Order: sequence, then C-alpha cells, then structure tokens
Amino acid sequence: MISLIKLSEEAFTLYRDQILAIEKASFPSPWGARAFLEEARNPVSYLWALRKGEHILGYICFWMFAGEVHLLNIAIHPQHRRQGLGTALLKKMKSFALSQAIEKIYLEVRPSNVAARRFYTKAGFQERGRRKRYYTDTGEDAIVMSLELLDRSESCAERCGAAGVTFSTSEAQKDLEVSKKRIDLPF
Repeated sequence: MISLIKLSEEAFTLYRDQILAIEKASFPSPWGARAFLEEARNPVSYLWALRKGEHILGYICFWMFAGEVHLLNIAIHPQHRRQGLGTALLKKMKSFALSQAIEKIYLEVRPSNVAARRFYTKAGFQERGRRKRYYTDTGEDAIVMSLELLDRSESCAERCGAAGVTFSTSEAQKDLEVSKKRIDLPF
C-alpha cells in the first residue's frame, strides 16, 4: 500500500538519501538537504512524501499562506513515473487546499521542461506570465502557471481518491518510526 506521509525534520533525515536521489534524478539544479530541512521547519510549508514500505516513491513541497498555495517542488522516482503518482500528489494538495478555503495554486516551471508543462496543463494549470531570468543556474525565465480551485463540481472521490493513495501523517517519534495513523481530511 502507498501512503502519503508528512516529512518532519526527523522523517526527512530518515529518508534523506532516497529523497535526494529522486531530486537529483529529476532536476538540473536539485535542492540539497539544507533546502528540504528549511522547508520542514517553515511554518507555511508542507512537505509530503509517497511511501511504499520503507521506499520513497516521490514527494511534493508547497507553501500555503495569504489564501494561496505556491507549489515549490514535486518529483517522482524515475522508476515510478507515469503511474499516476504525480497526479495523486497534486490531487491531495488540491483537496487539502480546498479544505482550507484556498482558491488558487501557483507554480513556476522552466520553459525547457516540456514534460512538466504538459503535466501541469493536463492537471488544469494555465500559463499566466513569465518571470525573467528566474532560474539562477541558467538565467532561464520561469513560466508562471496557476490553477483556480473554484470548480467544486468534482466528487469527493475524484478530489480525494487518486491512485490508491491514503493520507497519513508522520510525527516522527524518538525511534524515528513514521506513524501509520490515518487522518481524515474534511471534504
């Protein structure tokens, strides 16, 4: 079974090598451990991972503040791509945002990342503009995309039940075990 876990500092440390390997395989300028730890400590940041057994399949990181969500990072292990897991992460983030009365999700994506742009467009995101020379490693612009969450005609099953993923939390205990406690989101 695949579960969605919250990555606290302790849980990130437990899965650090797996997460950093996915990050390195996914991006030309990958985040380092410090960036992930900063997000785990940030009170407006949500850092979740898909876990099967003791293996991390992917993760998502986003900020929720000022009535909006800003998607910072999403990645799936190369061996598990094109199985609906990225879509499952987006749906969980979207459902959580709706439960918090959030109406918009924003993100930046490289123009050269055609696969990601296609993925976001398929998920309903629309291009809204550009940020000039946003990516410091190459000077590449960023395409700003957004998703309006106003269409509430989707059923809860469509919003919540993506790819057989259940939502659980991991308040890492002293022994660094990740809890399997199920959290029912208010949808």
